[in-house]
Amino acid sequence: MESTQAITRELLQEAKNTAKHLIQEAKDAVKDIVEKQKQSGASRASEATKIILRKAENEAGMIKLSMTAEAKMKANWTVLSKKEKWITAVINETKNRLKTFTRSKEYISVLEKLIKNASQILCGRELEVSLNERDSTLPLKLDKLSREISKKTNLKTKLSLSKKNIEAIGGVMIRTKDGKVIMDNTFDDIIRRREKDIRLKTAKILFK
Repeated sequence: MESTQAITRELLQEAKNTAKHLIQEAKDAVKDIVEKQKQSGASRASEATKIILRKAENEAGMIKLSMTAEAKMKANWTVLSKKEKWITAVINETKNRLKTFTRSKEYISVLEKLIKNASQILCGRELEVSLNERDSTLPLKLDKLSREISKKTNLKTKLSLSKKNIEAIGGVMIRTKDGKVIMDNTFDDIIRRREKDIRLKTAKILFK
């Protein structure tokens, strides 16, 4: 990935080029209008010519203002579009790294912590653990986790693995026995909850 300075220079240069091009179009339009009006008024009386020229200059001024404003809007849009592209790329890269992490040795302990935390929030008891297809085959110590959660909540807890898999990068979704309360502790939902903060931090790093 390009350096922050290179990215910033690229964004600013593209914005400047867009604005410069559109402003030049406005100037050409102004020149054309004035020239045509001069030619039209050449055969008329001096006063009439001045009126025509003033009108032409006014019209040209309006066009210039309009096209300059449009140029600035397009330049700003270009910058925002580029920023959004890079921020989205960072978020996608985060997801890709999490996918890679789910295949590491450390992932099982992290997954068990996610299960434990979500279960404690639901105050234990009979809970169903929902995982994606791959994670459902991992050697998780649900009985041990059940005992630890029971101690924390002072309520007898029993964790059971759901037969239905969920679509997620990783992490867990815990349901109460009746299915009325769900605690989503998947990586996908964690990213979703923190996306605003991720975007702000990414923008500060890339575009400071």
